[in-house]
Amino acid sequence: MPITIREVAKKARVAVGTVSRVLNGKADVDPKLRMQVERAIHDLGYRPNVRARNLSRNSSPILSFILSNRSFVHLFHSHILQGVEEYCSQNGYFVIFTKFDYSRHTKPDEIRLPTVLQSHGVADCVIAAGTNYDNFLEALDSLHMNYVLLANNRVSDRPRQPVDQVRFDDVTGALEATQHLIQLGHRDIWFVGDTTLPWCRTRNTGYLRAMNEAGLEPHSFTAGLADDQFMDGLRSLEFMIDQRHEITAVLAGTDDIAYGAWEAIHRAGLRIPEDVSLIGFDDQYGTLRFPQLTTVRVKTEELGRELAKMAIAKIQSGGGNMPEVVVSTQLIRRGTCQPRSARSIAS
Repeated sequence: MPITIREVAKKARVAVGTVSRVLNGKADVDPKLRMQVERAIHDLGYRPNVRARNLSRNSSPILSFILSNRSFVHLFHSHILQGVEEYCSQNGYFVIFTKFDYSRHTKPDEIRLPTVLQSHGVADCVIAAGTNYDNFLEALDSLHMNYVLLANNRVSDRPRQPVDQVRFDDVTGALEATQHLIQLGHRDIWFVGDTTLPWCRTRNTGYLRAMNEAGLEPHSFTAGLADDQFMDGLRSLEFMIDQRHEITAVLAGTDDIAYGAWEAIHRAGLRIPEDVSLIGFDDQYGTLRFPQLTTVRVKTEELGRELAKMAIAKIQSGGGNMPEVVVSTQLIRRGTCQPRSARSIAS
């Protein structure tokens, strides 16, 4: 349960009114008493209930959408937020958006939390999106904060119980994409993507499963040659071509990686799909770049709606655990795959 103002007053050995004046920035407080109150606030981890002080209890409940360690200009996250806002608008909830960058190496009790989380009562539930690490989730737990998580982008070596989270089924998406290439007669199929990133790691898992089920030798290039995903795809394929690997098809961990791979294949004087079939993952660009890219569509707006739905259910249940929700993906066939050509990048 959240710490109350009475508990702060008791620990500081002052009246409740003195604590209230300190919290409201009043000047008529003895400096010694102010220090006692501030020390008690810090020691107890007290967060003033801003909602109770400043808002009517008849106001709309509030969700806080926190985008961690990612750029909001990326269409993937903006589409998720759009789904959150649409669902909340339909159900009488208000959404606060906050961008939040933090280090995975900071101790949970030393993370400088966003302002919206520093005061108890501002948000009824947090939607933790973007790229998150366990230290932030532990900080939320220590504050007894209701939250739900976009699970695909959690970076951790520790397993997590399948509760209070929504994820999309990228393992099945990658498996179906690989099976599509196999059905087209491809055997020398490569997965390209930095598997230190959780989204590439899970997609590589789906690729490996499909290759093993088909009795084919898997080929995964997972070194991660650049932080920028387009450049990672470009440099990875340049290296593979330079090494004369046999390649007739590529499954990329993201669309950005696929576009980089496409550029490297083009520079090598080869054609897509005549020489190499190519599949990306995410389908967030539509006609903005290469509309013919075959890709695995992530239903981002549906993800947002499911996150909002779960957050609201968690509020209404009084903070009870919500079972995991998994959103399906969809293979979108466009113009970058065709049956295996007699020509390939031969070793």
